[in-house]
Amino acid sequence: MKNKSTSRRGFLQKAGWSTLGISSLPFLPTAILGCETKKKQQDSRTSSLGNSSISVRKNIADIPINDPEIKLLKDAINILKKRSEVSPLDPMGYTAQGMLHATFCATSIYSNQVHYNWYVWPWHRLYLWSMEQKLQKAVNEPTLALHYWDWTKSNFIPEHYWGDESNPLFNVTRLVSRTDEIPKDFINVGATFRADKYKTFGGYPAIKKHGDSQLDGIAEQSFHNNIHNWIGGQMATFTESGFDPIFYGHHGNCDRIWDAWRAYSPGNKLPTDEEWLEKRLFATDGNGRPVDFKIKELLDTEALGYRFADLNLNPNYCNPFVETDKPQRKETGRDCIVPLNLKTSDTNAIYKEFVDKERTHVILHFERAQLPYQPYCARVFFEYDKYGEKQSKYTGTFTILPILDLDSVLLQNGVHLQIEIEKEIAEAIDAKKDIQVVFQPVPLPNRNIPDEILKLENISLVTHYENG
Repeated sequence: MKNKSTSRRGFLQKAGWSTLGISSLPFLPTAILGCETKKKQQDSRTSSLGNSSISVRKNIADIPINDPEIKLLKDAINILKKRSEVSPLDPMGYTAQGMLHATFCATSIYSNQVHYNWYVWPWHRLYLWSMEQKLQKAVNEPTLALHYWDWTKSNFIPEHYWGDESNPLFNVTRLVSRTDEIPKDFINVGATFRADKYKTFGGYPAIKKHGDSQLDGIAEQSFHNNIHNWIGGQMATFTESGFDPIFYGHHGNCDRIWDAWRAYSPGNKLPTDEEWLEKRLFATDGNGRPVDFKIKELLDTEALGYRFADLNLNPNYCNPFVETDKPQRKETGRDCIVPLNLKTSDTNAIYKEFVDKERTHVILHFERAQLPYQPYCARVFFEYDKYGEKQSKYTGTFTILPILDLDSVLLQNGVHLQIEIEKEIAEAIDAKKDIQVVFQPVPLPNRNIPDEILKLENISLVTHYENG
């Protein structure tokens, strides 16, 4: 096995990154898709929203805690919170902004739901824009920028978010502390960047009829869900996560990673489907008035009035090749272990995927024998025998959410995880070995692992989903 430094260097060179990140890469042409359409509409929006200046979003951990930029941000948030104290229905208040997230993320009306499908990242970009506009209006500063929290460089919650109720960035419901460190595998983005299909990265199209399965992308299922769930409290709920100020730092980084994914490889392209590009998404502007944007109008951040200070990510959190960096399988009494069903798996297609590569993305499908109504965080391993020794291959850490069926309050039985597997797993599948899929629950700060073992059945692997 290659040593750690050589492997990481090879990963960065393959990606086209310098040791400092990927900021030297130009944005792809797809990043300005639809800009001509956007510019015509932007003129009128600019004059009414004070959006003529470009704000620069920065990593909050890089900004001194007493910096005037942080003070201005806190002043603006305080103004929004005081508006809500006077009137919780004030559309320019903090409460209304939090409820806007719940409207489109905690809904059982599927036409409004932006999770579990390919609308999740465009809508959340619009949601952050909505918040930034309100903050700018509150303090009459058109260059005030939302921040992002780059947890690949600071995997502790930055000091800016701590204190007491006098700090508008603090939230008392969080279940972690200053000294809690996000586990490294929770924030590994390497498999996400190598997802060259947007359906793998960002999710499949929204389902059309009852019985279709919803497939969220690997970015949502892994680091996005993991960090929401790890923080806990309001952040771990769809109904209230928009009320914790750290939401905007976390999603600011997710929004940034979407742009970084586009810059990572010429093969990482956005959908060209009219269903996606022409989809209208809804929010409110800086004056609290309803607005809608088509997705094609949300693809150029500068047309929306902001850009990122950089797209640099810490390479130590982007490299899954090094065995010592991966979680090791340690048996517990709460592990869910289910045999992989080779008869229902797309075995021939999976093996063909490895003709000229060492890793590829596949879809792991399973059914819940019982339906827990809470997030379930697990490390997923594939185990099989090789030359008389048990092999345990880690494939990722995911937070599985209770997904509602179409326009229903009932949960879907079927679950799909988009994962990246190594060639050795495909060889074991091709050799018809007995393969066990292990879901090992991950303990989270100040929470107990559920006593009841998760019960899954009918696990299979496919290369793509037929309804997508």
